[in-house]
Amino acid sequence: MNQSFFVLILWIGAIFLIGLVIFAYKAFSRKTSFRYKPKGPYLLSKGEKAFFDVLVQSISSDLYVCPKVRVADLIEVDLPKSDKYFWASFNKIAKKHVDFVLCSRTDFSPKLIIELDGGSHNSGTRSQRDSFVDESFTQANIPVLHVPVQSCYDQNQITTQVQNALINKL
Repeated sequence: MNQSFFVLILWIGAIFLIGLVIFAYKAFSRKTSFRYKPKGPYLLSKGEKAFFDVLVQSISSDLYVCPKVRVADLIEVDLPKSDKYFWASFNKIAKKHVDFVLCSRTDFSPKLIIELDGGSHNSGTRSQRDSFVDESFTQANIPVLHVPVQSCYDQNQITTQVQNALINKL
């Protein structure tokens, strides 16, 4: 009986070990099951596109317009990564984006941040977000221009607003 009990335990152990190996293989060699699709047919909404078209015509030829830029690609945390506040500070900018950035054509340095302010910008949460972003760019010496969302934009008015914002930076 001892020998048959020992064989039974050996078989159960072998089956368990084989099951464990199969589970580990499937768990670690599995291709990602995530599926992706386009968020929408266009990068810009109709309102953003309308503003973009006027903005492109309103700026000098030495500037590019870059839409939907991540804040962390424009500014960085002024702390060493080893500092206990670094990652908390970085996370505050890592998932935020600005609507448009005017950059120098020669070196792509950011010259002006432009935010389109729609109705959501009046809500408490969005207002706090805007204040944080404005203060962050002020610390980095990059001006921010807020433009109210409109059904159509006046090119002369946008030109004046952009020029004033760029002049005030100097």
